[in-house]
Amino acid sequence: MNSSSCILEIDLSKIQQNYHILSKICESAKIASVVKANAYGLGADKVAPALALAGACDFFVAKLEEGIVLRESLKSTANIYVLNGVFTNELKEFTEYNLIPVLNFPEQVELWQRYASDLNRLLPCIIHINTGMNRLGHSIDEAKEFALNHGSHSNLDIRYVMSHLSASEEQENPHNQLQLEKFKSCLSYFKGARASLANSSGIFLSPDYHFDLARPGIALYGGNPTPGQANPMQQVIKLFAPIIQLQNLAPSSLIGYNMTYTTKRDTLLATLPVGYADGYSRGFSNCGEIFINGRKANVVGRISMDLITVDVTDLPRDEIFVGTKAEIIGDYCTIDKIAAITGTISYEILTTLSQRYKRVYK
Repeated sequence: MNSSSCILEIDLSKIQQNYHILSKICESAKIASVVKANAYGLGADKVAPALALAGACDFFVAKLEEGIVLRESLKSTANIYVLNGVFTNELKEFTEYNLIPVLNFPEQVELWQRYASDLNRLLPCIIHINTGMNRLGHSIDEAKEFALNHGSHSNLDIRYVMSHLSASEEQENPHNQLQLEKFKSCLSYFKGARASLANSSGIFLSPDYHFDLARPGIALYGGNPTPGQANPMQQVIKLFAPIIQLQNLAPSSLIGYNMTYTTKRDTLLATLPVGYADGYSRGFSNCGEIFINGRKANVVGRISMDLITVDVTDLPRDEIFVGTKAEIIGDYCTIDKIAAITGTISYEILTTLSQRYKRVYK
């Protein structure tokens, strides 16, 4: 009985492989790496340098603070783009840490332009256009007006014009084509500008969506960008938890908070040290699965903050003891599979992984 720690294995070489898979698909486009939310929970300080070694030089984060932390892990030549853009009290930090804002509305453009003028230098940026997500970005009319008056924004080095797809994982959804057409129409105002539209799933729609820069996130981390089809990406993480107690229970024994499960037979019950405080959703209560040596065992009873209980009666007894390692996420319990069980998406599974897990980078 060595430890009660749960081990989260993160295979950096698999992330690099996924980067190369996507690069081969996007023959005419560069591949940026979306590493916001601490590289989707996997550790941007480890993931981003591994991607840089694989050839990545463009990275996207959501917030200024993420960009500052990321800069400490990357060479000064790496491009770090901040999706939420720049605000008044952040201007100096953007230039101090060599960060590039995505400008989402006219006031941000004016703010960045004035700052560039004050510094008497050219400042880089991305212009974001809203083509149908209705979340961030210039309206079509605002984008057109900006382009027609670009002479008054001569201190801006526009690296890309970008937009974001809202239903790219639904390959037959007509909204994808509508957004593509709107985006192409807007690009006609920005003569010669490089463009970026595709996210992970957008890469798999068609080369029409690739443009000059694709921005995958979840696909880099092993999530399936083509739901309903075989996952073309490598699985990146494995999460293991040890059995910390075994109990022999008689039929009609009640298990867990609020007694939501009653044994129907003599049952060997295993307790594992993982719960909703670790990102193992309470939605797995009475429907989750774990695997031991490739054999499935069912979660029974309510998920607790720190513990789950599993019926291991049908597993070989010589394989079940205190300390036996159970797969929580891995080859059998992929992030997409467990997301489907609880009615969520693989993004949420990754980003809620607990800092209590002992992380091991391969």
